[in-house]
Amino acid sequence: MSLTVKTVQNGENGVNGVGMAMGAVGLKQEKGNGKSIYAGSTMIPSQTDTLVEQKRQSAKKQAMQLVSDAWGKDQKLLQRIEDKWKLWDDKNAQIKKSEDVISQVEEAKTRLQEEYQIDPESQEQKDLDLLEKYQDWRNGVTGLQFSDEERSRLKELQDMPLTEYQMESLKLNDDSGKEKANIELYKWEAEIVRGSISDDKLRQAVSQDMLKAQDTADEILDAAGKEVMNLLAQEGKDKVDQETEDEKEKAEEIQEKKEEQQEQIDKTREERKEQEELVEGDMKADQLEQEFSLKQNSFSNMESTQKTIRRMIKENNLVDEDLKGIEIDFIINGAEQMKSNGRKF
Repeated sequence: MSLTVKTVQNGENGVNGVGMAMGAVGLKQEKGNGKSIYAGSTMIPSQTDTLVEQKRQSAKKQAMQLVSDAWGKDQKLLQRIEDKWKLWDDKNAQIKKSEDVISQVEEAKTRLQEEYQIDPESQEQKDLDLLEKYQDWRNGVTGLQFSDEERSRLKELQDMPLTEYQMESLKLNDDSGKEKANIELYKWEAEIVRGSISDDKLRQAVSQDMLKAQDTADEILDAAGKEVMNLLAQEGKDKVDQETEDEKEKAEEIQEKKEEQQEQIDKTREERKEQEELVEGDMKADQLEQEFSLKQNSFSNMESTQKTIRRMIKENNLVDEDLKGIEIDFIINGAEQMKSNGRKF
C-alpha cells in the first residue's frame, strides 16, 4: 500500500509539474478453504465493513493531507528559490546595463581626447587620469590605492585650474564612476542572492519534506491496512468462536437428549422388570392356586375312594390287612397320577 508524490523540475529556477498517485488499498482475508473475502464486497455492509471503509477513508485523508501540506511547503520553498533566481537575473541585468553605460562613457572620452588632440603621454592627460581615479574613489569605487607621489600631486592639482578638456572629461567620468560603484553593489547583491539560493536548495535536499511525507503517508496507509486486516481477522475469529459456541450448545443439547433417552430407557426397563415380577408373581399365585385345587381334588377323591373302599369292605366283609393293601395301592396309584400331571403331592 503506497502513496507516491513526485516533483519534476526543469532547469535551476523552474517547477514544471507535480504528480501524485495513491496506491489502491487491497484487503482480503484468507480462509482455510482457499477463498478470499474482499472488504465491502457484500451487498449489505456489515459493521466490520463500515469500520473498514472508515479506516480506509481516514487513512487516505490523513495521508493526502500530510502530503498536501508537505507539497505546499515544498512549493513555497521552490517559489522562493524561483523568486530569488529572478532577483539574481535582475542584478545581472543591471550589471550589464551599467557596463554598457561605462562602455559608452569610455567611447565618449576617447572622442573627446581626439577632438582636443591630447597626447596620451602628456602631463595634462596624466593629471586627468589621476583626477578621474580620485573621482571614482569619491563615487564609492572600491579597491583603489594611492601612492605617496599621487597624493602629493593631488594636493598640487587642488590649487591648479583645470583645462576645458579635463573638465569635460571629468563630467563624463562622473557617470562612469557611479556605474562602476553600482556594478560592485549589484555583484555583491547577486552573490548574496546566489548564496541564499544555494542555502535553500541545501535545506530542501536535507529536509526532504516531500519524501518524508510520502514515507509517513505510506506508514499511515500500511497501519490502516493492518488495522483493517485485524478487524477482518477479529470478525473471522468472532464468527469461528460463535460457530464453536453454537456447536458446543448443540453438542450439549444432544448429550442432554441422550441422557433423557437413557433415563427413559432405564425407566422403561425398570417398569418392564416390575411388570415381569408382577406377572411372575401372578403366575406363581395361579400355580399355587392350581396346586392347592388339585390337592383338594386329590384329597376329595381319596376321601371318596376311601369311603368307597370302606363301603366295599363292609359289604364284602374284608379284613384289615386287605384294607391296608388297598390303601397302599391307592396311595401309590394316586402319587403316580399326580406325577404324570406334573404335580407333587
